[in-house]
Amino acid sequence: MKKYKTLEIFVYGGFICLSLFSCADKEDNITPEAPAKNYFAVDINANDEESLLKKEFYKNNGCYLLFNDTLRHDSIGEKPNGQIIYQTETVDVPYIMSSQAYFAYKYTYIRDIEKKKAAASFIEKDILPHLSAQLRPYSWLLVNSITKYAVNDNSYSYDSEQGSVVGNRATAIGIQDIFDMNESDTQQFAKDLSAAIVADKVSSQEASVLEPFTKFCDNLYETSSETTPWDDESNLKLMQESGFIGPHYLSGFILYSYYPNKVEDIKDFAKLVVEKDDQYVKDTYNNEIILEKYMVMKNIILSLGYKF
Repeated sequence: MKKYKTLEIFVYGGFICLSLFSCADKEDNITPEAPAKNYFAVDINANDEESLLKKEFYKNNGCYLLFNDTLRHDSIGEKPNGQIIYQTETVDVPYIMSSQAYFAYKYTYIRDIEKKKAAASFIEKDILPHLSAQLRPYSWLLVNSITKYAVNDNSYSYDSEQGSVVGNRATAIGIQDIFDMNESDTQQFAKDLSAAIVADKVSSQEASVLEPFTKFCDNLYETSSETTPWDDESNLKLMQESGFIGPHYLSGFILYSYYPNKVEDIKDFAKLVVEKDDQYVKDTYNNEIILEKYMVMKNIILSLGYKF
């Protein structure tokens, strides 16, 4: 398997500016420090075409627009030999840890300004109208493609291609395919992307918000059945009999007879709510628990401001 040397990076994990003021007397007045620079935002004096596009996007939508995962690459000094020292900060689509590996992402960038405009228009026209402020990411990283790597023993190993990656402060989208899509395919891509964003947001809610959903199968999460299925179809049938609509995965592979964990279950149903309608669910799942869980999840998603 091909290996890649690990790159040292600073992950931009957010910025919280805290100003403290003392009003004891005039002599003790404290001048607050200048707030940390927001590297997601465009320089106020920038007037090139891309910067103007980003400013307009933020003004209209309240979230930032990025076409590169590097937020800054600044000179911060020199070594004794004269070599310049740089500090690099990248957007925080994070390293994601599983039980056996970390995952990181590599991007190919959109270079053409007209394609950047088309990508931004897709987000504004097909995604954002469905997302309330509570569901919108802090920033959108729009790139051509996203490649996922497993990080083991200080090296990268290829894992898979990704259509999108949802992080705490950014949602990265591999957008290159939409340039050749017809309207029907574009709408399906938008629905799949919206489902991934909503599923991630729902799964990160407080336990008290999710309890009306998780109570149905709380005693089954990450347990196993005494029945051992022989293929994917028989395993899925076993899952559905117990109120689940998807299997449990381990390192990317289906683990037969094991029920999903809580996050898998939440995301499965959140995606079902966004991607399908009530009639499809009734026609597809002949199981009372699944139908009840679907309606509860739909109410949770509506409470977060999703617009169908």
